[in-house]
Parts: sequence; C-alpha cells; structure tokens
Amino acid sequence: MYVTIGELRHRVTVERAVTELDDAGNLITTEWQPMFTVWAKVLPYSATIKDGATEQAPEVGYRIAMRYRTDILVTDRLRWEGKTLLLVAPPYGKDGKREYLILEAKELVEDG
Repeated sequence: MYVTIGELRHRVTVERAVTELDDAGNLITTEWQPMFTVWAKVLPYSATIKDGATEQAPEVGYRIAMRYRTDILVTDRLRWEGKTLLLVAPPYGKDGKREYLILEAKELVEDG
C-alpha cells in the first residue's frame, strides 16, 4: 500500500468496548466508547459473499493507513463515514517502519 501524508484525508474514529462483569462473573460488552479520531487513508480492496448453511453475508474488506501509533488493539473497531469496520488482524507497521500503521478490517453489509 503506497501512502503519503497528503493522502490521509479520511476521518476515522477508533472505538473500544466497555466491558463489565455480570452476576455470574462473565464479561459482557455494554457499549462502545470513542477513544480518538485520526486522519487516515481508507481503501476498500475486496468484496465477497460468504454463503453459510442458510444465510448469505456480504462482506467488504478494507485496508486503512494512518500515522504510526501503539494504542490500537485488535479488539477495537473503527467508524468511518457511518460504517462500522471490525479489525481482522493485528495492526502492523508499513514496511516494518514506525512511520505508518496499517489496519486490515471488514464491514458486514446488511441487505435492505
């Protein structure tokens, strides 16, 4: 993925799940809290239809580049232009350097 600083023109919000313990001691997710918003380059790169036993789930894959940072977890999710993107792999540095961070994400598309 080729990235220059001028191409970071999309606003992406990173959200993290707030978890609590229920009465039985199980972790439950209560809400998603916005952590921070950054400038990024967002590229859709694939679209597939996953055909399960009884259900088809259209899915769009995205690759997101932003300035390098170390506070993003694979359990976080991204909000971009009204879409919710789920991370599918741990974030990694572009070319092994600490200049840009690359995120692989997917969006489940609902029919309607």
